[in-house]
Amino acid sequence: MILSAAIALFVGQAQAQEQPEESDSTEATDPLAPHRVKFDVLAERAIGTASKPVEFNWRRTTVQLAATGSFLSELNNFNSLRGGGMVRFPTGGMLIEVEGSYAAAWDTPASNLLALTPYRQPGRPNRMELDFTVAYPLAEGVVTTAPRFFPAVQMVFNAYASFRYILYPTGFRGLRPGEVARAILSPNLSQDEIDNLDGNRLNSMQVDLGRYGLMLGLGNDVYFKQGLFLSPRILVAVPVLAPATQTDLLIWTDLSLAIGVAL
Repeated sequence: MILSAAIALFVGQAQAQEQPEESDSTEATDPLAPHRVKFDVLAERAIGTASKPVEFNWRRTTVQLAATGSFLSELNNFNSLRGGGMVRFPTGGMLIEVEGSYAAAWDTPASNLLALTPYRQPGRPNRMELDFTVAYPLAEGVVTTAPRFFPAVQMVFNAYASFRYILYPTGFRGLRPGEVARAILSPNLSQDEIDNLDGNRLNSMQVDLGRYGLMLGLGNDVYFKQGLFLSPRILVAVPVLAPATQTDLLIWTDLSLAIGVAL
């Protein structure tokens, strides 16, 4: 037993002496060994930053000006087009837009036939519209175009939330200032405004009572290096305010295009 214990002690001392020799040998063959760390430790460290490619940095602009045009599909038999101007302000990584437009409505063959019957369709006569919009970028990056001789552009994919206010200047004819103020704040048109608009509506049109509404949508901002931009988008009316505005035009679409310059 004494001999076995002596042998075990001798083997243990030999292994202890060999361990530093293996470590020294590893460091000699791999000079980076002292600098190696485990992956989970490395993943928690900041090892550098990467730059994001930007063809045009719209966030650093002060103001953006654009001309706008829209085709409205209000799910009735009338045609409607809008034209106007827009001012956009980058702030907090988003865009705040203020737009003023004139919207014109005219007859189609279907609405002319409808006028020969006693039936009427909800619609909106010629009017002014004010839009207050927030654009939130969902994705962006530098993209190439086709054909290839066009320059690369900065494209931003946005989500939009817009509050649209409809103004009928002729609807206030004959009203006192106090009545005009109450009408502007009311969510729907008064009977006096409906009577004033009767001469401006189309023959087969029943003037819709809604004065304002909420719209949601998606679209792209395409910026060129010089600051010029195109902004096609589609907005859809969301009838969350319909109980207050008493509108009959619940869900309809607005296809629009803005062309402008960022300063």
